[in-house]
Amino acid sequence: MEDIELKKLFAAYDSKLDKMLQVNDAVIDSLPLDKSKKNRDRIVRFRSIEVATFSIIVLLLGGYIANHWGQTHLVISGIIVHLFAIVALVGSIGQVLLLRQIDFSKPIVEIRKKMELVNAHDLLFIKLIFLSTPVWWAYAIVGIDVILGVDLYPYLEPGFVQRYFIANFLLVIPIVWAFNKLSHKNLHIKWVRTTIKVFTGSKTMEALEAINEIEEFEK
Repeated sequence: MEDIELKKLFAAYDSKLDKMLQVNDAVIDSLPLDKSKKNRDRIVRFRSIEVATFSIIVLLLGGYIANHWGQTHLVISGIIVHLFAIVALVGSIGQVLLLRQIDFSKPIVEIRKKMELVNAHDLLFIKLIFLSTPVWWAYAIVGIDVILGVDLYPYLEPGFVQRYFIANFLLVIPIVWAFNKLSHKNLHIKWVRTTIKVFTGSKTMEALEAINEIEEFEK
């Protein structure tokens, strides 16, 4: 008797599963892939402009470093800003390559994951801001020198400079720790979730949550 009941339960489960798969197939077939392709192409154009912009910034910073090679503080500041600009450029190039790799004939999960990785791109810039916090002075020195033509460093008191370097050196470890924590894998941590939501907005948060769901599904 128990065997018969189990068989009936399995049969009912199989029937429900078949219906769910049919529904999923219908949803997938009805997805507006043409619209998704147009959206992908639009984002590629935007990211390409981003790549061109960061490329120009990297070149200009390279020229700035070369032109001030005899001034150590300007060179060091320029190199720091230059490195962060290169990281941003590489990230934007990676986005373009990722978008180019999207094949709409592939499984829907693969397409969705790549699209959500693109939508979560703003998180990179937030992480760069966190990472550059201990060296924000480099941006100030380079920016004031480029925009106003004023070298700020000679006007700073030696004692202030020393205290500043010590304080920011102590920030390195907690900043690197926070940098590593800011990930879609840590959205269950309240401060990570709040920080990402405040600095990037709901679209990036939704993308990160979707990536989490997809990765759970892939396990």
